[in-house]
Amino acid sequence: MGIRRRLRSVLWRVPVEEEVRQELSHHADLRTQELVERGWTPAAARSEAERRVRGAEPILNRLGQERNRTLAMRELADEFRQDVAFALRQFLRRPGFTAAAVLTLALGIGGTTTIFSLVHAVMIRPFPFPDPDRVLFVYTTWRESMSSTSAGNYDYMRQRVTRLEHLAAASYVSFNLTDESTPERVLGMRVTWNYLPVFGIQPLLGRTFSPDEDRPGHDRVVVLSHRLWQRRFGADRSIPGRTVHLNGQPHDVVGVMPPSLDEIAGNEQLWVPAAFTAERLATHDEHYLELFGLRRADATLAQVNEELARLAEGLRRDHAEFNLERGAGARVYGEFHTASFRTRTAILLAAVVAVLLIACGNVANLLLASLASRSRELAVRAAIGAGRRRIVRQVITESLVLAFLGGFAGVAAAYWTLPLLIRNAPALPRLETAALNTPVLAVAVALVAASAVLVGLLPAWLATRRRDLRHELGDGRDGSGGNVRTWLRQALVGAQAALALVVLAGAALLVRSAINMQQVPLGFDLSGALVARVGFIGERYRETDGVKAGFRQLLEYLQTSPGIGQVALDSQPPLVAGGGYNGLIPEGRPISMESVIDSRSHFITPDYFRVLGIALKAGRFFTPDDVRAAPLVMIVNEALARRAFGGDSPIGRRMACCEGGSDSPVWKTIVGVVGDVRSSGPGFEPRPEFYLPLAQVPDVAWSWIQNTLTIVARPRFGEPDAMAPAIRDAVHRVDPGMPVFGIGTFDEGLRLILRERRFNTMLLSLLGLTGLVLAALGIYSVLGWLVAQRRREIGVRMALGATASRVARQVALDGLRPVALGLAAGQAGAFAAMRLIEAQLFRVSARDPVTLGAAALLMVTIACAAAMIPAWRAACTDPASALRD
Repeated sequence: MGIRRRLRSVLWRVPVEEEVRQELSHHADLRTQELVERGWTPAAARSEAERRVRGAEPILNRLGQERNRTLAMRELADEFRQDVAFALRQFLRRPGFTAAAVLTLALGIGGTTTIFSLVHAVMIRPFPFPDPDRVLFVYTTWRESMSSTSAGNYDYMRQRVTRLEHLAAASYVSFNLTDESTPERVLGMRVTWNYLPVFGIQPLLGRTFSPDEDRPGHDRVVVLSHRLWQRRFGADRSIPGRTVHLNGQPHDVVGVMPPSLDEIAGNEQLWVPAAFTAERLATHDEHYLELFGLRRADATLAQVNEELARLAEGLRRDHAEFNLERGAGARVYGEFHTASFRTRTAILLAAVVAVLLIACGNVANLLLASLASRSRELAVRAAIGAGRRRIVRQVITESLVLAFLGGFAGVAAAYWTLPLLIRNAPALPRLETAALNTPVLAVAVALVAASAVLVGLLPAWLATRRRDLRHELGDGRDGSGGNVRTWLRQALVGAQAALALVVLAGAALLVRSAINMQQVPLGFDLSGALVARVGFIGERYRETDGVKAGFRQLLEYLQTSPGIGQVALDSQPPLVAGGGYNGLIPEGRPISMESVIDSRSHFITPDYFRVLGIALKAGRFFTPDDVRAAPLVMIVNEALARRAFGGDSPIGRRMACCEGGSDSPVWKTIVGVVGDVRSSGPGFEPRPEFYLPLAQVPDVAWSWIQNTLTIVARPRFGEPDAMAPAIRDAVHRVDPGMPVFGIGTFDEGLRLILRERRFNTMLLSLLGLTGLVLAALGIYSVLGWLVAQRRREIGVRMALGATASRVARQVALDGLRPVALGLAAGQAGAFAAMRLIEAQLFRVSARDPVTLGAAALLMVTIACAAAMIPAWRAACTDPASALRD
């Protein structure tokens, strides 16, 4: 676009209405003259001419406005292209500046994009079923804690609920899967026929269960998950109709679910009908079912909860023996599924956004320094007529180009780091679906735009302040804006220090928690021990006598294995997922639900405590003589002893558990008290636990543990992993068709339990250190710029007698002053923000003064180190050279 056209369109542009009126007036004059020549009178000709052009005025006005808008857009697009080209030329001339700015923004934008992709997959993305707001998780409560449901309670609610289209039940069950391939143990679910219809997801192949198949004797069918179908059966599309063996029983495969169901499922890999017997549906004890409901379209969640509360009241009235303290409620499945992860993911996202803000502050400081060196250029632009808007557009365009380059590099970094992050992250629902999809890339684009505004806002404002053009054109120094620019840059440094301290304080508290957790004694010796699980399931083990014989034989083989030094069996050792609980009633208390003490159960062989190194506090351990024909005995931990008997000795006292009824309880005598074991990990306080000798376990208890026990072994010599072949060989000698699963060490189990805490600690620590480094770079750049700006002043001072140490001290203090103010604000922010991570802390307060003080001290140390180099340069200034410059 030429200068002449630009001046005409911008400076001398005639309003559209005036331009149209002039054009129409000229046209009316011509028409009037034409009509007069044809013989019309002048007045009549003028009136006719005006009548003919009158209707065209609105149309011409609209066309003129559209023309002006088009021209304006073309001008803006042309100016934008020019600004982008100019910005790129500027950046190519200063590769160091460009690389620092782009890498800084890439760090912030890439980190934010990566974390947001995880948050989007886990928390935000809609669940893959048709009506996610109608799918509910239905729960019961016991003593105000969320609990599972018994089959009897489920049937009671199912028959009476009206606000739900479906109320389905499910329970986790392990299966021995055998076909032509190697036997393996897989986790599955027993579900009512309407479980899969609750979610509304259609099968990929075949069908789901029919109501007739959810009956005893008709339940030998199975639906496979997509991942099991691919892994075990090679994605064979002819799988429907094929027979597989589960726990030795043939089951016909009737369907395969799509991969979308894997996103909402837990670790289950197949589903079989629950097929409750009439006896099971009449049992209101044994709470092991999870319930799921599909809300009717004309009902609200509040109405559903009101109805469930009424049904819970009916259970307390009609079946009071097992339901006196029970309630019921429902939550939207998606909200319940992600509730425990919401706060933690939000904290990580907030931390990475804080790092992005620190990065933006750094780049804004770099742009301010760039404007300081380009003061003469901006003055020339203003002198030849560039308005404020034009200069603002140029500065914003430069920040936009930097943000685009940083965003491109950041998204590329996120593409490479996201798979690594997923592999090392703890098990979160739908985490494996995280990807740089359209919503995530849209957020990345929004981050680029926001970063451009944040980076360019202050420099653009400073560039449009009233300028002393004569002074700037004379020597190229900013005579009016220097103090403002100094204040802005120092304010940015203070803000960076405050944000960095908040993130660093969170990381320090998590590190302190990790250290505290490592120092907590677990109550047993976990080093050098191996665990492996085995379940004797199938026709051969339908009777409990066969199960007991199988484990007795297995224990004999293990005890005589040359590579195994010590070995024992337990139904649920510490640090192993799962666990069963039973209600115990101490002798002397009423036989009712109010007296029940919910306790973790262990069915063990006599050497169990010696193998794990659990301390005996009173009484004795079990012996081989503790068989079913002998007096029934039990051992309790200290937590259960305190809960049941206070400070009195429990030895010789009795407790009712695990068998019998309210009218005929079966009592077991306490013969020993052992130390507390943190079975769920160091982050959990010990809970009441009790131990029964395996030889005295009632037959009904074998169904609770699914005929499965865990082998706990220590090697005679060498590493614990070396015992795995011997364990497999022993199981194979008992039954070649039984798989061994869950093989690993206690150390591996502990790492798995702590994986989420360690991941959060590692990630927040990396973000804190990143923020610290960026803040240090900001301090360094501002001080370096200040020294350059004050070079002549420093030379004068030194010429008048100021010592180098005094100059260095003054420069360092000038640079550290905004850091001190920022740290004060950061401490206040940390006090407020650390409450968000309080639930993740262990034995340390969210406002622990030692930890927060250490974080601030580290920040001060890094700030001092960043200030040393510019201060040293200032001290080395040659007065004569500075005065000549």
